[in-house]
Amino acid sequence: MTAFKGLLWKDFKTSSTWFYGWIAILFLLFIIGVVIGEYVNEPGISQLFLIMIGVFHIAFLPVMVCSMLRLEGKTQLWLHSPHGGYMLLLPKVIIAFLYSTLSLLLVDGLGVLMMLLYPESSLFSYWPVKEGILFNLGVTIVGLYFSGWGIFLWTLYHSLSKYPAIKNMRWIIIAGFIILYQSVVAFLMSIDWVEKIFFETLTLKVSSGFFFSVEANEVNAGFNPETIPLPVLPFLFEGVIMIIVLMISCRLLDRKVEV
Repeated sequence: MTAFKGLLWKDFKTSSTWFYGWIAILFLLFIIGVVIGEYVNEPGISQLFLIMIGVFHIAFLPVMVCSMLRLEGKTQLWLHSPHGGYMLLLPKVIIAFLYSTLSLLLVDGLGVLMMLLYPESSLFSYWPVKEGILFNLGVTIVGLYFSGWGIFLWTLYHSLSKYPAIKNMRWIIIAGFIILYQSVVAFLMSIDWVEKIFFETLTLKVSSGFFFSVEANEVNAGFNPETIPLPVLPFLFEGVIMIIVLMISCRLLDRKVEV
């Protein structure tokens, strides 16, 4: 446990500057939204900017993980580390997850502030607590999903460097793997009985979408009251694939990937 805490602290120290830089960019985008809203006399526009910033977190999490991996690869410290791939990769995911969560909470706080300051100009006529939680959860899950694939492709790419004959073709192999995986998934989903199992067996009722309208001196936004069935099994399938991918990544790293 002490070693794991040490790895967490190391990854925090090496990545904190990037996080502070992201927070600065976040505030800059928010201020731009406020200024534009005041200029056109529509303070609710700042909330649109906050929603846009929230969507950006889908990329923020995997970019942060890949940045830490890239820095780790430059130092080559894990070539001499006694810890396994699990111990080396998990702290990076945890730190990136904490960064993303704190950043999303900051966005939520700014959204609450704008709703308190300009209740008449708010995009929502109610406090969208449920929608905010679901939005943050969805953004985080998608970010973790892409982070897992980023870790796997990174370890696979550098594992291939051990073979001189294909070292200069690694990007082609990675691209071929992605195409093959997507083709296999598309083929499976094209089979009728597989499609029915995945998309009809287990579903949840969710809003059919998000609406946004602009009228004279009024901006409205919210979630449609109509609901549609959301299949659950495809997400469970991707979750299982992600666990397998991360296990493979740890195994590849245990073989001392050299960058």
